Amino acid sequence: MTDDDARAETERTPEEMAALDREALFRKLRGWYRVDRDASSKWRQDAREDYDFVAGRQWSPEDEALLREQKRPPVTFNRLLPVIKAVAGSEVNARQDIQFLPREVGDAAVNELLTEASRYLANEAEAEDEESDAFVDCAIVGMGWIEMRLDYEVDPNGAYVEDRVDPLEMIADSAARKRNLQDARRLFRAKTMDLSEAEGLFPDADPSDLDAAWAEDREGDEQHRQIQPGEHRMDRPAGDQSGSKRVTIVEAQWWERRRVAVVFDPATGQPTEMEPAKAAVLARRAEMIGMPVQIFHQVKRVYRRAFLGAVLLEEGPAPAGDRFSYACLTGDRDHNKGTWFGIVRAMKDPQRYANKWLSQTLDMLNRQTKGGYLLEAGAVKNQAEFERSMAKPGGNTLVQDGALTSGRIKEKGLPQIPAGHYALMEFALQSIRDTSGVNLELLGQRQTEQAGVLEYQRKQAAMTILATLFDALRRARKHIGRVRLFFIQSYLSDGRLIRIVGEQGAKVVPLVRDQTIGDFDVVIDDAPASPNQKEVVWATFTSVLPIIKDMITPQVLLEILPYSPFPASFVAKMRDLLAQAGDSPEQQQQKQIAMQTALAKIEDLAAGADLKKAKAEQARGQAANDQIDGFAQVAALAAPPPAQAGFAA
Repeated sequence: MTDDDARAETERTPEEMAALDREALFRKLRGWYRVDRDASSKWRQDAREDYDFVAGRQWSPEDEALLREQKRPPVTFNRLLPVIKAVAGSEVNARQDIQFLPREVGDAAVNELLTEASRYLANEAEAEDEESDAFVDCAIVGMGWIEMRLDYEVDPNGAYVEDRVDPLEMIADSAARKRNLQDARRLFRAKTMDLSEAEGLFPDADPSDLDAAWAEDREGDEQHRQIQPGEHRMDRPAGDQSGSKRVTIVEAQWWERRRVAVVFDPATGQPTEMEPAKAAVLARRAEMIGMPVQIFHQVKRVYRRAFLGAVLLEEGPAPAGDRFSYACLTGDRDHNKGTWFGIVRAMKDPQRYANKWLSQTLDMLNRQTKGGYLLEAGAVKNQAEFERSMAKPGGNTLVQDGALTSGRIKEKGLPQIPAGHYALMEFALQSIRDTSGVNLELLGQRQTEQAGVLEYQRKQAAMTILATLFDALRRARKHIGRVRLFFIQSYLSDGRLIRIVGEQGAKVVPLVRDQTIGDFDVVIDDAPASPNQKEVVWATFTSVLPIIKDMITPQVLLEILPYSPFPASFVAKMRDLLAQAGDSPEQQQQKQIAMQTALAKIEDLAAGADLKKAKAEQARGQAANDQIDGFAQVAALAAPPPAQAGFAA
């Protein structure tokens, strides 16, 4: 740097320095985005094709145009959709639940308030459906995304929202290799929206800066005219439907390492994080007043978020604290390309060949003869009568003399398919299931009768092949649970009422911060609302019921009812009745009798103790009297005898 540059650097105002920092950050984020987008461009093309295959668009435009030119039918029998729906249904029937375990010593039970608050928020946000949609995305294209956020538009106090995000909108760190992108340092979301919506999100920005045209993947996306500098929404002609009202906004989230100082309060010993400069000032002031403090320096991750258009629109801390507000599900890893893929990729080739062989079979049948006769002119007397009589059962058909012996009439051959053609087509159809790992038992299409145990084992074998997908969902739900915990502790513990269903029935309690602070472990468990889990637990319970029928108490039933296949309204009513039964007059009378008996025993014990105490006091008093009498006797013996009257000394 020259002297002039150094002088210019020192002469810049704080506003100019801030503008330069914003420009530098914008350039850095834009460079990261382009690197990650280019690395995933091929995956995005394959993902669009995967979605087309599941939707039934399984012919390439070139093949379909060639078939139509040849007057051949582009037949499509979509065998992929039932497989994907079977996998999605397996996830719905085995839903999982998020629970929070406190880390404090001695607290082993699940934190009921936080767990029920999480369930309440998930129910209000329809989180289960959004997570299931993301799971389907993961099964199709290899990546599924879920966003966790607070919406202040629908609720001024903040409403918890979980949304499934289109995987084609997300740009992940190209260097991430761990499952669910756990080692990702950055991620982006490029969302196309109406200009009016973008202006509502960023009212202080110039409309010409609200379009990140540099971020668009134009291939496969609708073209739109970029807003020119100085052009506003009201400047465009009315009724302009050319697509100019669509803009792209890029959201960036990343983490960076920062050096922080940990200061320990000398009075309480509690650590507090602050900037190193502030910690140094604090240390000097504390030393001046004779109260030195302990300061330790460490490096930690700090998560940030920014919104990008043509310029940097907004920048600040990440909304989810010390983690991303997006949860990712990943399928199988393509190690060489650093991308992920789902089960559709392996099924596409068998589906293609099945469609082509079926189309070829129909074409061959259309081109071959369908019966009839070959006859020379003059071989029959009346051709119309010949055609009518040939189709008439039992009818006689007259021909010219010598026409049969001379071979002037010949029957057309029936359609024939080349040997092995059906076997190849059946092999392609079977390969669709084989490559996915989803068998007929899981699809519910096994036609032969077999033992229920065998069918269950084959279903379990199919679920074993798909276990990695469910493991990705389980890992993503842990991330979701941690984000929910952050939102509850930081923003939602404002006294809002939460409905809790416990052993004593449903109750409404306020969600206050004093009851939600602390560190908790996120545990993923099978949800009681899962139909599959209900059937398994209830079948096990009914099998052992004859053995433990004498041990069934209202408390046991309160724990079992949530896993029963009964309707939720019936379960809630039964829980209320059982809770009321615990306070019935008979039980209250029994409790009173037991209480009176216990009190009587206590009184007897107390009376016995008083009696023993009184006897002990009496014994001690008697011993003291005996001791006094003894001393008196000794003193009397030692004293001289008294003088008698009438005698001189």
